[in-house]
Amino acid sequence: MNHLFPLAFIGFYGAAISQLSFLVFSDVLDDGVLTYVAVGLGLLAAAVVRLYQKWGHDKSANIIIEYKPDSSPFHYKILNFPAIVVLTTMGSMGIIAVTNHKFSSNEVTHKEYRVTGVGQQRVRYDIFEYVRLSDGISETSYSLGTDTSNPYKVGDQLKVKLRTGLWGYDIVDEISKKH
Repeated sequence: MNHLFPLAFIGFYGAAISQLSFLVFSDVLDDGVLTYVAVGLGLLAAAVVRLYQKWGHDKSANIIIEYKPDSSPFHYKILNFPAIVVLTTMGSMGIIAVTNHKFSSNEVTHKEYRVTGVGQQRVRYDIFEYVRLSDGISETSYSLGTDTSNPYKVGDQLKVKLRTGLWGYDIVDEISKKH
């Protein structure tokens, strides 16, 4: 039973990252790279914060994940390692997403993509429509929002209006069917 919490945490953490990534990076054509970077930075930041916590409390880093049951102060029990991991990962995803959009290029380019798939993804209580886009080299998902009328079908040619984000990946401003 002791090993149930870590396994459940990993499952819930993975599901939460998948949903959050879909929400914040669904208009960025990055094939998931920004999500991987954000999760990596979040995990690294969590380890650093936890090391700082341990060092500040015991002046040693013998046990990073757990405290001895009778020696931990109350505020360390609330901000435990899993909570730190969640907070730092969400924070790094937010920082990367906001900076990518806020400091993006004003130069607009147009590119042709083909729809290779359509579908829906549930995020909490909402259902989002999405399309899979391919330019022949890479393929990625683009969220159409919660509007349930998806006007695109597999094989449609789309004209996509793009800007380059701060981190070098294209941000979709607008998509329309190619006439």
